[in-house]
Amino acid sequence: MTYVHPAERLWRSHAPPTGYPAGVVSVPAPIPGRAFFPGGYGLWGAGADRLPDFPVGGVMVLGHDFHSESGYRESLGLGAERETMPTWRNVRALLCEVGIALERCFFTNLFMGLRAGTATTGVFPGATDADFVAHCRAFLLGQLRAQRPALLLTLGVHVPPIVGTLSPELAPWTEGRGFRHLDAAGPVRTGVTFPRVEGLCTTAVTLVHPSLRHAGVRHRRYAGLAGHAAEVRMLRDAMAAAHLAPDHETA
Repeated sequence: MTYVHPAERLWRSHAPPTGYPAGVVSVPAPIPGRAFFPGGYGLWGAGADRLPDFPVGGVMVLGHDFHSESGYRESLGLGAERETMPTWRNVRALLCEVGIALERCFFTNLFMGLRAGTATTGVFPGATDADFVAHCRAFLLGQLRAQRPALLLTLGVHVPPIVGTLSPELAPWTEGRGFRHLDAAGPVRTGVTFPRVEGLCTTAVTLVHPSLRHAGVRHRRYAGLAGHAAEVRMLRDAMAAAHLAPDHETA
């Protein structure tokens, strides 16, 4: 039997069988280099001639959606997403600060497909389509089965309420909106299970989206800390709970 890399297998199966809703288009082909899934394979160090080992038992970094059509085409032409774009620049700095090697991460998204046109912010166009949301929720469970992450990091305010519907331990994330609510409800959740992912017990943290980090992080509150320091403490507490030793320390 021919071996298929787990990220490639996921990419081949990510599209909804009934097609995408209005405002959402398919990803024509995976970007070969650095790119969040499903725009690419979601692995640091990916390239046209190789895919790194899939980080089973590592860290899942879960964003909202990949990008717009135009943004995808630009990155496809370059062979990778720019390392200097705000999302990559800020997520890399934060993970490195707490000692999470990028090679231990699977960078993926809740919603599959691309935003039609050029828009990149706001609620995803397919978020109001019940069948599409159900597909993306089920596919997220498939991603969790494939990676079995020790640590789940959600990015932005739109992801936690949806992920929270899949796990009893994350249910408090569904009871309000915004980071004020999430910080009060508990932004670091341990012993997180997913009834449809047998045997997985993980730790979850909700973070501001790195593309808007400097605007949003100042509102975070945790363990008597505020802003960036609060999120750093969240990550370090979560790593300790997940028994993930830092790969290195830069701060």
